[in-house]
Amino acid sequence: MNENLMIPKQVQGILEEVEKTPLYLAELPMEAHPKLPQFNRFIRVINLDAKSENEFVMFGYKQILKDKETGEEINIQLPTPEWVVYKDTWSYLRGTKNELINVPVKDEDGNATAETQPIKVSSYKYMLWLMKNNRATLLQLIQGYLADFVRTKNEELDKLGKA
Repeated sequence: MNENLMIPKQVQGILEEVEKTPLYLAELPMEAHPKLPQFNRFIRVINLDAKSENEFVMFGYKQILKDKETGEEINIQLPTPEWVVYKDTWSYLRGTKNELINVPVKDEDGNATAETQPIKVSSYKYMLWLMKNNRATLLQLIQGYLADFVRTKNEELDKLGKA
């Protein structure tokens, strides 16, 4: 592709790193599988399908096991429950340090009470807003939503055999 160019060594190093980049979006560690503690476990996000018109994003992923000593991937199929953010999926509004933004709850007269609650927001629109306003990168969003996904689907993810 660039055979006719005189590429400096420094730039050539960058090109070599680009060529070695794995073909997945993210690989994030998980807790060890309860029945396979001898392996490190990861979720590898291999693709995503986003449909803005429908406010929908589906994450394609695999659970990956790696030998703790050698790092070699082990070919054991683990379940992959659907990971989708729908139009009706909501998140909590967070501050600049990723802390929940809690606000007072109103009483029946519209006055603030001592009780506070976090603010709910449409997940899809919030993801777009975070990226468009440079509040989060795609990888940061995947990491954040992955934590929620693992928490809600933990039982399914921990089964053995493809579900």
